[in-house]
Amino acid sequence: MAASTDLPVVDLAPFFTEDNSGGVTRATEAVREACRTHGCFRAVNHGVPAELMARALELSAAFFALPDDEKARAQPAEGTVAPLPVGYARQPAYSADKHEYVLVFDPKLRFNEYPAEPAGFRSVVEIQIWTPKEIVHLNF
Repeated sequence: MAASTDLPVVDLAPFFTEDNSGGVTRATEAVREACRTHGCFRAVNHGVPAELMARALELSAAFFALPDDEKARAQPAEGTVAPLPVGYARQPAYSADKHEYVLVFDPKLRFNEYPAEPAGFRSVVEIQIWTPKEIVHLNF
């Protein structure tokens, strides 16, 4: 069978219900399979309100529209040793992928670097990414 090029869609609703009909097991397997075959998936029924997602996109667009020197302020200070690369980064010039990004991890680890501008960026990211605790604790 030929592999599909469509992005898999995974329904996460079972993680937010008390249903014992095997939904969590099926959803977990769907996530595992999507990651194995495609490397990513589109999550639906994840519990993150549409308004919060829209606000995160708005703030992200505002951040990435800033001048490079402003964006670079959202990096660890020189000499800081973080266990993982956090904050703002851009792919190297020789890379075909010219994307830039802000990498964050669970806020409880206390080593994320967030941009100061636009105001509200940190709180929206932390609420959107880390609130659905059931998703964070999936065992694959």
